[in-house]
Amino acid sequence: MSERQRKLGVIGLGQAAAMVIDCLRERPDLPWRLVAGADPRAHAVDAFHAEFGGGHADAESLCRDSDVDAVYIASPSWLHLEHVEIAARHGKHIICEKPLTLDLADGLRMVDICRRAGVYLLAGHTHSFDAPIVAMSELVRSGDLGDLRAINCWNFNEFNHRPRLLSELQATHGPLLNQGPHHVDIARQIGGGLVRSVRASVIPDGVTGMPGGYTAFVQFASGVPATLVYDGRSLLDTAEFFGWVGESGGRRDPAWNPQRRSEFEALMALPAEERDARLEEGKESGRFGGERAGKLLNALAGVEAAYQPHFGLVVVACEKGTLRQSPTGLYLYTANGREEIAVPRRDSGRVAELLEMHQAIEQGRSPFHDGAWGVATLEVCLGMLESSQTNTEIAMRHQVSA
Repeated sequence: MSERQRKLGVIGLGQAAAMVIDCLRERPDLPWRLVAGADPRAHAVDAFHAEFGGGHADAESLCRDSDVDAVYIASPSWLHLEHVEIAARHGKHIICEKPLTLDLADGLRMVDICRRAGVYLLAGHTHSFDAPIVAMSELVRSGDLGDLRAINCWNFNEFNHRPRLLSELQATHGPLLNQGPHHVDIARQIGGGLVRSVRASVIPDGVTGMPGGYTAFVQFASGVPATLVYDGRSLLDTAEFFGWVGESGGRRDPAWNPQRRSEFEALMALPAEERDARLEEGKESGRFGGERAGKLLNALAGVEAAYQPHFGLVVVACEKGTLRQSPTGLYLYTANGREEIAVPRRDSGRVAELLEMHQAIEQGRSPFHDGAWGVATLEVCLGMLESSQTNTEIAMRHQVSA
């Protein structure tokens, strides 16, 4: 099949959808055209229809549209299974936002539904698409640095105090199921994919009363260990170690974390009804049609993405050298000292996943970050949660190779 532009529908016009839509606005060269959007909020549908056409009140209506080749599911995570079922039934290829779902059985069901329907399921989005992470993975696989010895991924930011409803934060156990997929995908992609077991503890956030982070010890089938450390309580900021470059590659304000924590402490001191109303207002402003729609990543990362994106410190120890990310590429530490490896910029994030899905459709083969990959990542995240609750090591049973 010759390469051609495909037509995309978006289910759920929230913050994630706003970022996808912004990508398509800013990148007319992408092989996708936005033709449909669905959301229960009538004003969001009206705004979408006025700009793109194809406004729908629900997923079923959108997926009945024969003009749509694929759908981007950006609805709340507890609705993902329902929306995957609808899309697959109508023969639409699917990109599903992280977390793929909140339940392992539901994830396995998604994979089976899509396999039976003959449609591709891509689990998005994570920082495993970032050019430095891809470069690290390729260097490890090349064997030039000898055997892989260990992977350490640490990230500190203000995740728990971003504009969102507390019910949403509770559903994903704070950052564990929302940000955990970034960490797990990075480690699995570098480490070969096959996790044997995980042991973890959760860090409480005293401001929100929710889990604020985690510390996990992951062991691969090869015996290689990995540590995953995340702390979203607006205290230490990993951007400090990148010269105040934020996760999306833009300049990061050193005052951002303390400001977010202070504002959230003030919110949590309000009566519950007023607090929830303000959180809803902040959330709504970042959804499609809101005043901050599509701009959330800019607010989190800085004014412009002049550097490589990152997800905190990623340190990869091999037999002959150790790698970590620099603001523009990689640092390699060997017996001869430190050298910097240039890494060309490449499409990442939601642009990268749109391109990966398009390539899969054009070439008639499953994407790398397919449903089975997403389920394996979800299994590790849920294993971290179970381990923190039971104080035991959790074995993995649904892993796939990188």
